[in-house]
Amino acid sequence: MALGIVPNGIKIEMNYTQNGVPVVNRFYVTKTSAPTSADLDDAITTTLAFYNNIKQGQHVSLVLQNITATDVHVANGTQTILPLTTANVGLLTTPAAAANAALCVSLRTSFTGRSFRGRMYLGGLANAQFVNAQNIDVGTAATFAGWVDDFITALGVVNQTLVVVSNYAAGVIRAIALATEIISVIVDTKIDSQRRRTAN
Repeated sequence: MALGIVPNGIKIEMNYTQNGVPVVNRFYVTKTSAPTSADLDDAITTTLAFYNNIKQGQHVSLVLQNITATDVHVANGTQTILPLTTANVGLLTTPAAAANAALCVSLRTSFTGRSFRGRMYLGGLANAQFVNAQNIDVGTAATFAGWVDDFITALGVVNQTLVVVSNYAAGVIRAIALATEIISVIVDTKIDSQRRRTAN
């Protein structure tokens, strides 16, 4: 099978630009059965609600271009794209932080090891959120953690589960990706880097 096959899986991408540079957040959800086009719509609707929360903590220069949902339970699965042209920018107007600066959300499953830990890098931050060069303020970290928890809960309402996906085991490609349910999130105040999430 092709790399990226996730049993009953949907890949969700939030495609941004910041000052013309692409920035992508990508994550996966699963269903208890093969996803349908209605499930792709549900994934997009739920992700849009998540975005409407997190944009409160993002800079106005970060622009969400579209949300894309792809059926990845088979190769060449169907895809739905929601383009966004209004209400798609962050709400913070104080000076922007460096483009690579990001808040890292640690995604925890009930297992340990690289195959069972995920990360979500949320960028587009503003300098006013920092308490020093290394840390964001405690309140901002807690607020983002709450928004991710709310996202997980909202996905559950539409029978979708946020998962950590592992495509490799000991350096070898898995024939079918391993998907494990995320049961908790941790957000500390340390500023991380999302360089890999940009095109440059």
